[in-house]
Amino acid sequence: VPGKYRARLAIGEHSDEIEFEIVRDPRSAASDDELKQQFEFLSGVRDKLTETHAAIDRIRDARSQINSMAKRIKDNKDHESIVELGSGIVEKMTAIERNLYQTRNQSSQDPLNFPIQLNNRLSSLAGVAAMGDNGPTQQAIAVRDVLVQEIDTQLEQLATILESDIAEFNRRIQAASIPAIIVDGD
Repeated sequence: VPGKYRARLAIGEHSDEIEFEIVRDPRSAASDDELKQQFEFLSGVRDKLTETHAAIDRIRDARSQINSMAKRIKDNKDHESIVELGSGIVEKMTAIERNLYQTRNQSSQDPLNFPIQLNNRLSSLAGVAAMGDNGPTQQAIAVRDVLVQEIDTQLEQLATILESDIAEFNRRIQAASIPAIIVDGD
């Protein structure tokens, strides 16, 4: 957005501050308000994508931990219900991940074979909205709102799983006195 700004750069003990001005492209017919609307729209999309990708990372981390625990206790008949609970949690989280992100892409041809998911649809919308110097169209705003609502639904489902299902999984692990480290051959 056009205006005067200050930036500080610090390297080790040395820091420097500079004042600079961003001016509007004189070839652009966009008003300052339109540029501000575009900036706010794109910043909001960026923030939602960041939140989405952080959720995908949490899913992958939790899934890895659950699968690791299940692998270590799967042969013990006393822990079958814990393994089943973990499997159910992994299944629910994987469904959410697949709604947020296309997990089957392996080659450059795969996006043609498998549909893009919510994060890619929102990212594509940002690319279109970033073209030119103008505020977002009503259609872009409507599409963003629908995609954000769909993403938020997935994130709410994930929050429920993380808060209740994984808490129950952990409670059962603790109640069964399963050690944190299980070494084969003992």
